[in-house]
Amino acid sequence: MLVRTIDEIKGTKRDVIAENKNWVSRRLLLKEDGMGFGFNETIIFAGTETHIWYKHHLEAVYCVEGEGEIETIADGEIYQIVPGTMYALNDHDEHYLRASKDMRLVCVFNPPLTGEEDHLPDGSYPPSE
Repeated sequence: MLVRTIDEIKGTKRDVIAENKNWVSRRLLLKEDGMGFGFNETIIFAGTETHIWYKHHLEAVYCVEGEGEIETIADGEIYQIVPGTMYALNDHDEHYLRASKDMRLVCVFNPPLTGEEDHLPDGSYPPSE
């Protein structure tokens, strides 16, 4: 059985801060854990905009705290994100994620992340090996 807490992850290699300082992702389950999916708690900091395009991953996100919005680039549609909102990037949707208040998000990735990923210039993570 795997049991982890956010406090145990803080300050370790599983506590990943974006190079642009827009977010911090605490990676509770990684590829090495053998579950077949990744599981993170991510904080998106207020006043930030992050370009994301997970070409190699599918992601489902559930907001537990804060406020913001997601804008899909293909059609310019904007969706409000508040506690209790789930969104799934089922078509590898390229988007902007904006936080008006710090947002605490619970995220599931398939395939799972390997650990220290940060967004590439095109908004993606590298393919999982």
